[in-house]
Amino acid sequence: MIQIMKRNKLLSMALVFLSALQCAAQNDSTTSSFSLSRCIEYALEHNIVVRQSDLNTDISLVTTNQLRTSRFPSVEASARQNFSWNDVQSATTGNWAYEGNASTSLGVNASMNLFNGLKTTKAIEQAEIDYKAGQFDTEAQRENIALQVLGAYTQVLYSAEQVENAKRQVELTRSQLNLAAERLSIGTIARADYLQVESQFATEELTLTTARNQLATNRITLMQLMEYPINDNFTIVTPDMSSVQPPLASPEASDVYARALEVKPEIKSAALKTKAAGMEIDLAKADALPSLSLDAGLSTNYTDNVQQLNFSSQLEHNLSPTLGLTLSVPIFSRGEIKSQVATARIRSEITKLDGQTTNNQLRKNIENACLDVTASSAEFQSAGQQYNAANASYEVASERFSNGLINTVDFLVQKTSLISAESARLQARYNLIYSLKALDFYSGKSITF
Repeated sequence: MIQIMKRNKLLSMALVFLSALQCAAQNDSTTSSFSLSRCIEYALEHNIVVRQSDLNTDISLVTTNQLRTSRFPSVEASARQNFSWNDVQSATTGNWAYEGNASTSLGVNASMNLFNGLKTTKAIEQAEIDYKAGQFDTEAQRENIALQVLGAYTQVLYSAEQVENAKRQVELTRSQLNLAAERLSIGTIARADYLQVESQFATEELTLTTARNQLATNRITLMQLMEYPINDNFTIVTPDMSSVQPPLASPEASDVYARALEVKPEIKSAALKTKAAGMEIDLAKADALPSLSLDAGLSTNYTDNVQQLNFSSQLEHNLSPTLGLTLSVPIFSRGEIKSQVATARIRSEITKLDGQTTNNQLRKNIENACLDVTASSAEFQSAGQQYNAANASYEVASERFSNGLINTVDFLVQKTSLISAESARLQARYNLIYSLKALDFYSGKSITF
């Protein structure tokens, strides 16, 4: 008994150990660094709006297929069994009594629309167009999600570099604070000078804390956009963007817009929706045309009142085929058809305006994107020059401060200028990176680093 308990205990421990290993392996696989493309892929797979759009597109496909099959005849079979009782007087006795009888009816009927003003054909064409437009709508949603992920991803990169810069400044000031403490101890500097360095150190530690908090916020924003569960181990890949440079020439919005009109899915969707709305007018007009349909049937029956013929013989002799044509000609519809046509025309014009709005919005977005590239390029160059000058000035001031040739106030002024210039350069670089990628997006290029 004791051996069995020991064996069960060892087995339980082994299972717990294996489960822990499996969980660790899963954590390693799920928390590995995400590249931009992987972030976008994950977001598209888990975004509810995109998934709903896919399902709506599936509904459009089902509707299209149903309209295609509506061209075929409809066939249905029927069977009916009846029981009835009648009060009948006997011919021999004169007495009245209820007598029952049973009857069976069988039938097959088929109907087919031969002509309805080409309404079915046009409805199929319209459904196919709506299906394609839905596919482009889904693609446009995917692209917008990708652009949002790009922005959030870039913000995480920017925040992470801000943290590294803040760390570096804290370490530099820490060494300067130690130097100031040594000088204070030997009486080389006044206590006020030491307190100024200490205040600068505290300020930079606060800056580091703020940068870390901003990084955490931006990471959460990215994870939420991806529909990724919040995980402290979530990290992203940091691409090498040291070679990022402004374009040689400012982008022309008209050229980018012309290209976007050819490739952007929202433009293709708007064009298809305009075409489908125009077909709605033809569908409304088709209701005013005659329609012709074909009906065919085959029926038979059996009743037990006929004693001379059995069940199969009655079914055979009672076969009754039918064939008919039905012509329906609209004469007066109380203005319904006219109203439907007028409504379809109005909706068509509304759809055209929606398409123009889509085009105009795309043009405005591209104009803003081109302006952002031009502005961020100039800002990047100016910030680079400012940083180079501030860094050179700081290096001179740092050396002079170490040798006791300048006071603390003058040195901290140079350091503050360097920190400001470094922050401006960092922001300018990431503004340029995002604006260039956004311009690639509107040009139909894939979003990647």
